[in-house]
Amino acid sequence: MVARRVRMVKGPATVAVRGSCRVLGNNVSCQIISVRAGKALPFEPDYGCRLRVRLGRYGRTWTADPAIAGTSIWHGVVREILALANEQKRITVMLTGDTDTGKSTFSAYLANMVLAKEMKPCIIDGDIGQGDLAPPSAIGAAVMSKPVTDLRDIPANLFEFVGSISPAGIECFVAGKLRSITDRCTSFGNVIIVNTDGYVRDNGVSYKMQLAEELQPNAIVCLGDNLPLFDKLESGPWQVLRAKASSQAYKSRSERIGRRLDQFIRYVGDGFASIALEQIRFVYIDGIFSPFEMQQSPMKQLEPENMEGMFVGLGSGKVEGFGVIASIARGRLNVQTDAQVFNKVYLSNIRLDKDRATEIKF
Repeated sequence: MVARRVRMVKGPATVAVRGSCRVLGNNVSCQIISVRAGKALPFEPDYGCRLRVRLGRYGRTWTADPAIAGTSIWHGVVREILALANEQKRITVMLTGDTDTGKSTFSAYLANMVLAKEMKPCIIDGDIGQGDLAPPSAIGAAVMSKPVTDLRDIPANLFEFVGSISPAGIECFVAGKLRSITDRCTSFGNVIIVNTDGYVRDNGVSYKMQLAEELQPNAIVCLGDNLPLFDKLESGPWQVLRAKASSQAYKSRSERIGRRLDQFIRYVGDGFASIALEQIRFVYIDGIFSPFEMQQSPMKQLEPENMEGMFVGLGSGKVEGFGVIASIARGRLNVQTDAQVFNKVYLSNIRLDKDRATEIKF
């Protein structure tokens, strides 16, 4: 049933639902829903439903037209994707569009509808600047087993580390990482949903074509009115679907910075690890370096004084956790992290302080 009205709630907020209501296709009837700071969710109540909204600082609520907000603007596109999935049994869907067109919101709605059809959705978050399933500078993937209202509530199962919050200049590397994690997900879900970043202007159009050629999706959803992007992608062998941008997806610069920092902190944790340098190998882009090679390399990322405060990925065969390098002293690497077992440190160009994340310029 299409909601007669859409109640938008931007967090921080809590919403007590009294009656029948859905959020992104998820039945939230008679529940209390938390909305994170900076996140806007469309509540689509049936007649007789009452919403009691408690707003935190900077939170707000308003009534929106279903023609420009909520899930009704995407019903037709989702029906086409579900029909394709039912026909081919396993498909990959790539999402593209400018910043603030609602790609993450569409991802959650599509995944919820896939679950409703008793298929398994797997979401890959390739937005390395503002992701939900991994910290910025990384790619995350998760298999969904129940409907959600916020992708950040899903525990990610797989990670790939990029080391930058922008794909500019390393497009081939990012495309390879997306392909790697997509290949790892194919055995987990029926519908693989690959969300991408908002880099779609100028060179971004060619970059998105490069991603499509690497992933070879069955369908690509273009959100918004970027005609050069749509025309470029339409030249490929995949099905291209146009979808309206959500007019309620806009985030201010301060909201983006806050959500990015929160996501960094969330994945670092409060633990601490100290490991002998001789047991560690450092990875930057595709290069692997021993502690001895650190001293010989001209790369600024490998200089100990530049590593202090650096956000890093941690793992053995694959990235399994994240942290911040506290110091390198007396032959030991000291890291703030909840990860306990690792022998590889994946370096980035991000320095993380308590109240901000900054790009390290080398």
